[in-house]
Amino acid sequence: MQSNQFSMIDVEAFAARFYINKDTGQPRPLLLTPYAYNITFASLAQGATATGTINISANADFILLMLHHRAQIGAAQNISTKTAPFVRVLITDSGSGEQFTNSAVDVENYSTNGNIINALSYPRIIAGRSSLTVQVTNFAPTAETYTSLDLMFDGVQVRAYQ
Repeated sequence: MQSNQFSMIDVEAFAARFYINKDTGQPRPLLLTPYAYNITFASLAQGATATGTINISANADFILLMLHHRAQIGAAQNISTKTAPFVRVLITDSGSGEQFTNSAVDVENYSTNGNIINALSYPRIIAGRSSLTVQVTNFAPTAETYTSLDLMFDGVQVRAYQ
């Protein structure tokens, strides 16, 4: 299964719509740089909830295009035996105060893990100098502890010039 993926032309056009020179009404020159933010949760036991924060750089906004995840359990894993974690995630943008979803959703619904590619349905701008609050909950039906859960927020940093 594969969701929409965004070409660089799509991302550039998307960004240009939001960075307008107020005097001329024309798009401002932009520098878009591929970038990712990571967060790791350690030892997430069955039924447990953990919260972490990602601080967005002060010198650039961030356009989020995709999430990636990897959950580790005690058993050895390879590409064909990767764990599909029973984890729900709720992400809140502190800059806008908005949640990405109305409630926590299964991380597999909108995050990439191995062969399944899930891009967000629409890019999301996160202002520089803000943060993302990430809350994860292990809802495994049996006792399963994830020794670590890594989430990577993949996108581009945006710097606008005059």
